[in-house]
Amino acid sequence: MENRRRVPRQPAGWAGLCHVEGGSVVGWWQDCRVIDVSMLGLGITFHYPRPSELVGRNISLEVSAAGDSVKIRFKGEIKSAAAAIPEGTVRVGIEFVGLSEAERAITAVLSVMNRRLARLSTV
Repeated sequence: MENRRRVPRQPAGWAGLCHVEGGSVVGWWQDCRVIDVSMLGLGITFHYPRPSELVGRNISLEVSAAGDSVKIRFKGEIKSAAAAIPEGTVRVGIEFVGLSEAERAITAVLSVMNRRLARLSTV
């Protein structure tokens, strides 16, 4: 199988909260999990009642960094088809859109840090 990604993603496993803009439940933030990360986007899983309406929607995602003292918010567009997986959970691919040069640098650092932390946890 050919890898279609412009930049490889690294496994993450971060818990967070996400909100789909214009979703079927207004103002609804829910639990989600970041399963992989790159400097261009994220792969996440979460519960959503109508997965077919997700592609093309904007999404906000908030994860904790350094405990609850620091939170990081990501915003992007759901690009890949929402794939239904067991128990009503969907997996989607998010592309960061409209990043400034500084924001691109930050996502690159997060991706590299996550890769190094993953290596350390296997040692």
